[in-house]
Amino acid sequence: MLTVIRPLANAEAVADWARSAGFDDIVPANWHVTIAKTHDTVDVANLTLDASVLVVPASPRRLVARMGGIIALRFRSVPIATRHREFRIAGAGWEHRDFRPHVTIAVDDRRELDGVVPFAGDLVFSGEIWSQ
Repeated sequence: MLTVIRPLANAEAVADWARSAGFDDIVPANWHVTIAKTHDTVDVANLTLDASVLVVPASPRRLVARMGGIIALRFRSVPIATRHREFRIAGAGWEHRDFRPHVTIAVDDRRELDGVVPFAGDLVFSGEIWSQ
């Protein structure tokens, strides 16, 4: 299995927001965005590890949403979506219907999410980590 992630470098700032929004059972050290996760054979010959820092600017289009048993901070990012597409072109599968960049905040405890204001600052991601 190939997994490609970018760790959230400013996880403590996001954790401060999460705690202020009432999320207590969080693990900021594990927060990341997944770019690719596949059991398929991927031709990585033309792909190179992107070690650069990626900043996703603050946006009013973010939302806090349920996603298959988790509560996530969803956001849009053309560079992350483009990178995901590069892995798909190279043969990576994706077990979900759509690719939706997000950071998993907590396990879904069925709390009311109406009124939870998404994190308003920049999201700063470290360079890619590939594992096979």
